[in-house]
Amino acid sequence: MKTIRTGMMTLAALAVLGTNIVSATSKPVKELSVNVNGSAIEQAAIFDKGQQTVLVPLRPVAESLGYKVSWNNELKAAEVQKGAIASYAKAGEDRYPFAKMYKTLGAEPRLLNGSTYVPVAFVDEILQAEVNVTDSAVTVVDEEAEKAPVRTGTITTIDKTEAGKVSIALDGYLSGIILHISEETKITDAAGKELKPEDLKLGMEVEATHQQMMTMSMPPQTGALSIVVKSSLESAEVIGTTGKVTSIEPDQQGTYKMAVEGRGLTATSPEKVALIINDKTSIVNAKDNKALKPEDLKAGMNVFAFYWPKLTRSLPPIGVAEKIVVEITEAE
Repeated sequence: MKTIRTGMMTLAALAVLGTNIVSATSKPVKELSVNVNGSAIEQAAIFDKGQQTVLVPLRPVAESLGYKVSWNNELKAAEVQKGAIASYAKAGEDRYPFAKMYKTLGAEPRLLNGSTYVPVAFVDEILQAEVNVTDSAVTVVDEEAEKAPVRTGTITTIDKTEAGKVSIALDGYLSGIILHISEETKITDAAGKELKPEDLKLGMEVEATHQQMMTMSMPPQTGALSIVVKSSLESAEVIGTTGKVTSIEPDQQGTYKMAVEGRGLTATSPEKVALIINDKTSIVNAKDNKALKPEDLKAGMNVFAFYWPKLTRSLPPIGVAEKIVVEITEAE
């Protein structure tokens, strides 16, 4: 959690100003200016004498931080959403959704002149921005871009919702991460050419920056800020299967044949497949993305296997592996 920095004795001073500051339930006489990322916000902040905290106008502050703000008429609450962060503020209710849980911040939102005002703690703990409060101003700085964590890995699954939203998983389930792609996510290739979410394919190696806040799920989930495709597989429409290695053995030609049984990763991917591993097959460890050799593969390992869509009509079908991501061994 970030720290709300306050000027010395700021809230105490505001509380004893008497006629200069009144409760947020009535018209304020004194107001505090609001600045977000170096730009002034037209609506002022106010000091809620009853709750002993400063309230800021939610919509202009959240939108300046890149959030979408909407009104939920059923809940009678203002909703905010950016990437994996989604919450709402309901007047009179100190209860805020955050990472599949609810937080209390010690203060309630207020509805004033048709606008929702939230405590500065909401900006800090829910919107994840740095807040500085003095006796005359509230300064908000979104340092997310500078501090954004970086993750390099292989796209192991791609999910699309009926609404067209796209999420990708990097490096499998146990050591991976799920990244939700929004309209604000910048996607490019290694040369800087702009790409679209539909250009992302299974087996691609990408470097992604993402929001600091992540869910407590397995794997953790968060919003993607940027995705750079570092390399792609040879097949334009690669398919894949994830599951256990049921057998692996070398042949006389110096290649390996591996059988995988589990779950198909696309509509046309079989649940059981036999794959030829040759000198062009890339094999990496999901934990650290280090290269492995065919002889490192063992029965019982959990893998994500990506291969050409051209398969034999045998049972199981046989194909040529382009990339194998090793998630975990049976012994581990």
